[in-house]
Amino acid sequence: MKHKLQYILLILTSFIVFSSCEESDDIDAREPAMVSRTVLVYMAANNSPSLPHTQNFNAMVSAANNGALGNGGRLIVFRKISYPKVEAQLVEITKNTVNVLKTYPSDINSVAPDVMKMVIADIHDIAPAEEYGLLLWSHASGWIAPSRSWGQDIGFSGQDREMSIPDLADALGNHQFRFIYMDCCFMGNIETLYELRDAADFIIASPTETPYAGMDYERNIPEFFAEDIDFHKIVANTHEVVAAQQRDGDHCGIAISLYDMSRIEAVSEAVKSIYADNTPVPSDTYSIQQYGFMSWDSYFYDLDAYMSSISDNESALGRLRMELQQFIPICRATEKIWQRYPLDDICGVSAFIPGSSNLQTKYHYDDLKWYHDVVEPYFQ
Repeated sequence: MKHKLQYILLILTSFIVFSSCEESDDIDAREPAMVSRTVLVYMAANNSPSLPHTQNFNAMVSAANNGALGNGGRLIVFRKISYPKVEAQLVEITKNTVNVLKTYPSDINSVAPDVMKMVIADIHDIAPAEEYGLLLWSHASGWIAPSRSWGQDIGFSGQDREMSIPDLADALGNHQFRFIYMDCCFMGNIETLYELRDAADFIIASPTETPYAGMDYERNIPEFFAEDIDFHKIVANTHEVVAAQQRDGDHCGIAISLYDMSRIEAVSEAVKSIYADNTPVPSDTYSIQQYGFMSWDSYFYDLDAYMSSISDNESALGRLRMELQQFIPICRATEKIWQRYPLDDICGVSAFIPGSSNLQTKYHYDDLKWYHDVVEPYFQ
């Protein structure tokens, strides 16, 4: 009888343990504790930059091991990678450990809006926080579609998949993030920022291309978890690292800005007032400061330089510059981009000159809210 009871207890215990394991579904079922800040790094890396992905991820691990997360932060990374094998995971980097929180199907499209929404929802469930930050890591081409406006995921068929800027805005939602740092090219354009104006309080992005190696994560991760985030220091850190690389022979260079998203509506109103009294297309675009060169020529003009090329109204231009200073409290740039093109007279945000070429229709500029709200009324 005694042995029979022991056998029954063993069976019941095994059943309970097995049931608990089955219910976990990759996520700890216990109620997670609220922290001060959760930062999500969203790495759409199933494409060419596999090596920088590894370097950047390892730099995050090193920063965490050195105490970067402070006393109340969680660093969560979503990564869809292609090397050494295709996989999609949600991992948490803590001091001295890297934990897999959830594994997604390997054929998931990391640049699909519904997938990004799902990952953000998972973050809210797994790592609830008083506030959230987001780092977007991938290829990008600014507002230009159907190119990779943001993100690139090469599916099993070898077909490129990208996310348009309107889709990115939809995926990010409204007022979910304290800040967004965009470690990707050409995202510091007024069209993209206007589309994302409700997604975050502050956005850090570059109106130029960004270096292949990406941001210095080991240097900036601690800043993202500071009790009072010094966004100026984050911008300065990125600029200083790239400037040093350029002095050592790297040709890329960078312009990088902090955008206070509460001020973008005022910028749009200042631009409207200039459009209202002037012909929106300048007679000569060749001499206007640009941020894109070679294959990116004619897409990303300096907004202040563009407005100055169509207006000589100092009052209207003065109002625009005042609003731009509020909108862009800090911009840092190397002397040149690609060692050839000067960046010495810039405001820190780019804009397309609509109507100056057939690029407007070809690349779906007409789909953007900036076009509908600010540009279209003056191009009739």
